Amino acid sequence: MTKQDQTRGRDGARLSAARQQLILSLIGRGDIISVGDLAIRFGVSQETIRRDIRALEKAGGLRRVHGGAAPTGAVDLTARRPVTERLGVEREAKAIAAEAALPLFDAGMTVFLGGSSTMLLLAEALAQRGPALSVTTNMIDIATVLAGCGHCKVTLLGGVMKASTRTLVGPDTLRMLEHRLFDLAVCGTSAIGAMHGFLGPSEWHAAIGATLAERARLLAFVADASKFGRGDAYVVQPLHKVDALATDHVPESEMVASLNDAGVRLLLPQPEGARRAASS
Repeated sequence: MTKQDQTRGRDGARLSAARQQLILSLIGRGDIISVGDLAIRFGVSQETIRRDIRALEKAGGLRRVHGGAAPTGAVDLTARRPVTERLGVEREAKAIAAEAALPLFDAGMTVFLGGSSTMLLLAEALAQRGPALSVTTNMIDIATVLAGCGHCKVTLLGGVMKASTRTLVGPDTLRMLEHRLFDLAVCGTSAIGAMHGFLGPSEWHAAIGATLAERARLLAFVADASKFGRGDAYVVQPLHKVDALATDHVPESEMVASLNDAGVRLLLPQPEGARRAASS
């Protein structure tokens, strides 16, 4: 094989990977998409799209249907809804997962808190009984809650306001993180899988996840147990790049084994009686 052929092959593989990632993003919205529509959208043959769909189905990212592709059924479409609506979904489980994350925080830490419904519940728990912290966030509600508690110094990042999530996003947000270092960064996630790790619904989630992995000494996620085994469109972080996961229930043994192999510390809630005593 000539160098020209090798270069052409690598370029083709990159284009194929990029196209498949975009297909996952489209499917992740919850729609069934036809092979013909995808072929027109990407300017390739229908057979190329069929090969993409077969590869993505094998990886568990979607399922084939007659004439097209559909979500696996495990995609968390709740992640596409406004944060005010998501607060009411699995609220108790999210609150318990947030409680399980509290041991991550020590007085005097410089931390980053990502924006999500679960992270807002974590901020409320930190405001009530957390230590003194220096907190940076891109979610307006988290900044408001912690700024009013009296024991946290809060920095709200700039960027473009996304009304549905009440977060600030975009290149300006990432630039503001470039010169910051954190003892701990904590984020929510829409899905957790043994193969791909912590997932999210948009390219933005992947971008901020990659930035935080570089800027934080410890990286943790908080998620209720309904997120295990789900799928979504983008990899936020693979398991081996994450230090801890706080959740409300022990996951299935396969997931526990994958977390252990990756060195992810699993944080679980205290018994109910201990939680009541701690909150009284």
